[in-house]
Amino acid sequence: MPCRYKIYKLDYEDLTVSTPLSEASRRFMLELMNMLNRKVRISLTSGAEIEGTLLGFNDNLDIVLGDVTLPGNKKIPRMVIMRHIIGTISLTEERLELRELAKILEKYFPGMVRYVEEANIILVGDRIRVTEAGVEGAGPLAKRVKEIFDEFLRARR
Repeated sequence: MPCRYKIYKLDYEDLTVSTPLSEASRRFMLELMNMLNRKVRISLTSGAEIEGTLLGFNDNLDIVLGDVTLPGNKKIPRMVIMRHIIGTISLTEERLELRELAKILEKYFPGMVRYVEEANIILVGDRIRVTEAGVEGAGPLAKRVKEIFDEFLRARR
């Protein structure tokens, strides 16, 4: 039987295609996608709170959490939470804003750097992508971008 759920992965290029989503809906999905693989706190409509890593969600906004901590500090590896019992979803870790890094990269690679604010990603040339998780790409350019990224992270500590 075919799966009827889509698991989203942040892909800026897919988001530039014309879609029936309104601008507000697109921004909502981008914000939720930026929470993927991050620690979140889910407040349920019952008042209970659950913490874990947001692993995925579908079109209905049902979510999948990993490394879940339930009330009473009980831990479980995976949990699917249906949308009708979700009150709020809160990010519990600081978000790394990449705007400053984009300015630094622009000094090293003039005219090659584009910061995409809605997705909080940096595109360097047409093959290198910088996200909060790190640098995606290969070759000498990616290696240099990774060195600058690592230095940026060290300087923030």
